[in-house]
Amino acid sequence: MRDLYAGDISDYLKFAFLRAVAGEHEKLGMAWYYLPGHDGRPDGHHVEYLMEPAWSELDAPLYHSLSNLPQRSVATLERLNFWPKATRFHRAPVGAPTRTEWVDSMVADLDDSDLVFLDPDNGLGRHRTKHAHIADLVSLRQSRRALAIIKFPGRHATHATQIAHLHQQLVDAGFRDPITLSTCVRIVGQNGRTVPRHRFFTLVDGTRAARQQVNALVDRLNSLPPAVRATAHCVI
Repeated sequence: MRDLYAGDISDYLKFAFLRAVAGEHEKLGMAWYYLPGHDGRPDGHHVEYLMEPAWSELDAPLYHSLSNLPQRSVATLERLNFWPKATRFHRAPVGAPTRTEWVDSMVADLDDSDLVFLDPDNGLGRHRTKHAHIADLVSLRQSRRALAIIKFPGRHATHATQIAHLHQQLVDAGFRDPITLSTCVRIVGQNGRTVPRHRFFTLVDGTRAARQQVNALVDRLNSLPPAVRATAHCVI
């Protein structure tokens, strides 16, 4: 997660997903996988949804909170009032001072969380800073704790194949009941053309109620007015 992405369309979907799954009573832990600086990509400019009031029908309190974001930074996001009570944050830069020590600090900071969300730049993988590692999830695993992660799908395989591979990785690591919310939002690119932006939000070790909330969020996304230009489906 980088400051330039704070409050963009991915954040809106991400936080709506977390608010739906965690509710008011679960203790949420945010593992930001924070990376200072700019990565040179234009993706963080996608805040067009804030100009379309129909988006507020997904999660009105969240929408209005992000609409009033005073500064685009992760630290500013943490101070907004849409978070479930007792939310904890881990914002140390990824890999500092060493990756092992960084993971240890993340585990300690989020120790009493019921749901931990991992927010790396590029989902699961092997890169030292841009990916979450399977070992990170294993380190965070606790009895009665759910884990969730974002993934930005690539172009090397179909989305169905990528989700199936992701679920198998998680099952092979000992996690149970993976479920993925797959979203697609059509936005206007810099060339004026409308292009799709896909995001996966995957939950493991969740309760039956949490998985039902994911399905309910799919229904809410698909029932939004046409002006939103968003679709979603669930994969188990």
